[in-house]
Amino acid sequence: MFNIFKSGFIAALFGLGAYGVVVDNANIISDAVEVKLNLIGEELKSKTGVSLDLLTISDLNGSTLKDAASGHILTLNPPYVVLAIFPKDFSSKAGKLDIFASSDALGLFDKEAVLSPFPQTGSIIPLLTQNKGKDIYNSSMLNGYADIADQIAYSKNISLETSIGSQNRDTINIFRYLIYGTIIFVIIFLTIRKFKKANNANS
Repeated sequence: MFNIFKSGFIAALFGLGAYGVVVDNANIISDAVEVKLNLIGEELKSKTGVSLDLLTISDLNGSTLKDAASGHILTLNPPYVVLAIFPKDFSSKAGKLDIFASSDALGLFDKEAVLSPFPQTGSIIPLLTQNKGKDIYNSSMLNGYADIADQIAYSKNISLETSIGSQNRDTINIFRYLIYGTIIFVIIFLTIRKFKKANNANS
């Protein structure tokens, strides 16, 4: 109840109305990020007519992510896109992530690219797998939401003034490459060390 009130208060404070809805049932999105997402969603809706929502779910109750999101989706009018996440912190099993869109919005962005686990293309999963903690959700949801919004805007030949911009994503990509590069270096180092020990033992 508090989350619903908080989201409604922030939306009313900034005059966002039904634009760029953030429904943070899992309480993983900070107020600052929520406001930024709503601003992006408002501009996207006003310029393209496409609603872009972020829905976080705290309990699946044995259902699929799609079923858990269906109640919110039924309240929307096409064209719409819903970025939905069930954080792994709330279950011993892995978290769930998906994007649901009306048929007239699905072709406006590359869903597979956004959800790709590879840092060259994916804008959400590579960030989710970097660190443990609450911050991964703020950064990954902001990055993924903004990526979807920018792709939709680009498909309509418009630009968003509220976009976080390619510079921010380039910085994130560099950080991704550093993380993956470090992992590869450690694997190579440990492999070489293991072979050296084996050779020394045989000599």
